[in-house]
Amino acid sequence: MKKIIVLSICLFIALTSCSREDDEVRETPLSKSLIGTWNLDYYVQNGVLTEEIICDELVEYVFLNNGTYTQTTFSGDGTTDCLTAVQINGMWQDLGNNNYELTPNGGGSSALNITFQDDFTKFVTQVNTNRTEVYAKRR
Repeated sequence: MKKIIVLSICLFIALTSCSREDDEVRETPLSKSLIGTWNLDYYVQNGVLTEEIICDELVEYVFLNNGTYTQTTFSGDGTTDCLTAVQINGMWQDLGNNNYELTPNGGGSSALNITFQDDFTKFVTQVNTNRTEVYAKRR
């Protein structure tokens, strides 16, 4: 009888401890705005504005509404015919207050503070004290 009671309690706990909501990404108006494909549009480094992004500097983020993302860096000469150099897949999470956590598959995580501009068609992030990057949403 004790085994049946213990099994019933374990079954009850297993069925009620997780819900579908636990697996879903917490969506806010800002996280919905982040969903899409973003390309590095320009950056400012040490006070110098660079608007012509060459292949070796190009970065693309794709944020999906299921909480996954892909970050792609490119290589190549000039600004055309860029080739994929590195592609990182992982999970993203909206932490609130314009802060997002990016966790690549395989470990580690990084914080991304974003300020949206131009009716949510661009976002600005400060990479370090010397570099600020602006990404444009691809349509």
